[in-house]
Amino acid sequence: MMDDEHSESVDMVMRLLGETPELTTGEIENAMMLEGTDCPDGAAKTLMRLKTKGVLKSRLDPARKGWVWSVK
Repeated sequence: MMDDEHSESVDMVMRLLGETPELTTGEIENAMMLEGTDCPDGAAKTLMRLKTKGVLKSRLDPARKGWVWSVK
């Protein structure tokens, strides 16, 4: 079961990717920091957890110098 902080970070990631179809890990981390949302495990771990569950997909984008995330 997810705690409130974890659920908040998942909700934030899903909202961000709903507003902007593709974001890098860094862009997601920056947006979460600006809005004051704390990821207990860090944004990267939250993103990987959602990818493992089949909610998100990612690809390496050399032009953006990092992983780009989107909703499946």
